[in-house]
Amino acid sequence: MFRRFRRRECQQRCGRQPGDQGGICCAHPLSDFAQGANVVVVSNKDRKTLEMGLFSGAFVTVLKNRPRDANMVVAAGESRYIIAKEAAQKIQVH
Repeated sequence: MFRRFRRRECQQRCGRQPGDQGGICCAHPLSDFAQGANVVVVSNKDRKTLEMGLFSGAFVTVLKNRPRDANMVVAAGESRYIIAKEAAQKIQVH
C-alpha cells in the first residue's frame, strides 16, 4: 500500500519511477534546499561530513543557505555544522 503511494508521489514530484536508471528517485543535493527545510540524508559521498554524522538516514535541518554565501549552516541532532556548498552538493537528500 505505501509503496504505491510513494511511487505516485515520486512520479508527481520528478516524473521518474523508483528504481529508474540515473540515481535515486527524488533525491537532490543538500545545497539546493532553502532555510528551514527538514530533509533526510539518502547518500553522502563526502568523507568529512560523513564523519560529522551526516550519514544515510540522518535527519537534517537547513538553518542558513543564502545564494551568495560559499557555506551553509545545517543542524543534525543537537549539533550545528558549517558546510561548504561544494561538500553539500555531494550529499543527496529527500
